[in-house]
Amino acid sequence: MRECLVVMRREVKSYFCSPIAYVFGILLVSVLLWYTTEASLQNGGIASGEALFGTLPLMLVLFLPGLTMRLWAEERKLGTLELLMTFPVTIGQLVMGKFLASIVYLGCVLLLTIGLPLTLATYGKLDWTPVLGSYLASMLFAGSFVAVGMFWSSLTRDQIVAMLLSLVSGWVLYQLGDPRNIEHANAWMPSWLVDLVNGISPNRYFTSIARGVIDTRDIVYFACFSGLFLYANALVLQSRRQKG
Repeated sequence: MRECLVVMRREVKSYFCSPIAYVFGILLVSVLLWYTTEASLQNGGIASGEALFGTLPLMLVLFLPGLTMRLWAEERKLGTLELLMTFPVTIGQLVMGKFLASIVYLGCVLLLTIGLPLTLATYGKLDWTPVLGSYLASMLFAGSFVAVGMFWSSLTRDQIVAMLLSLVSGWVLYQLGDPRNIEHANAWMPSWLVDLVNGISPNRYFTSIARGVIDTRDIVYFACFSGLFLYANALVLQSRRQKG
């Protein structure tokens, strides 16, 4: 565990020393707040965080590939991956350290949006239960796509390729859980197949937790989804270590 935390601190430091991380955070928060302020505070909008968290999953799908593309691809390009492999840490600790660092960074970015719910609570009666549930759902959702992006980044030394693979796979996963696509699919697909396809998408479980009702099945899904891609990530790195 200590080794994992050392890797995490190294990565967190690299985030806050990199201008890309600041640009990413400012752009994401600016787009979110611009869109949700328009939806929530104009035309007598009710005090609700629905506009913010209804937009957030799509923004994460679009922005996270730019964050995760460098996690392993940059290490390979700079030749530091081989150096990491010589450290007295396991592959699992390396993967988990980078993953946790990304979660810490994204948690700091999401914290910058807390001003909107506080403003809505000041000028209206805001139900904090779904807001807090939505923040939890956002972190779980972000973690699942970070795991996907890390996996693709481990397969290539080209950051652009890693970003495109992550973006395409994330977009497909997001669309599988889009209510409009589900409604359309119900018209020509068997219901059991629709439920199966919909069950793959993190979008469905995000919506469930964002209502403020914490179901252990949703938590287990995110843990299994992220764990699957992190395990695949570890297998790729283990293969590279064995090849030398």
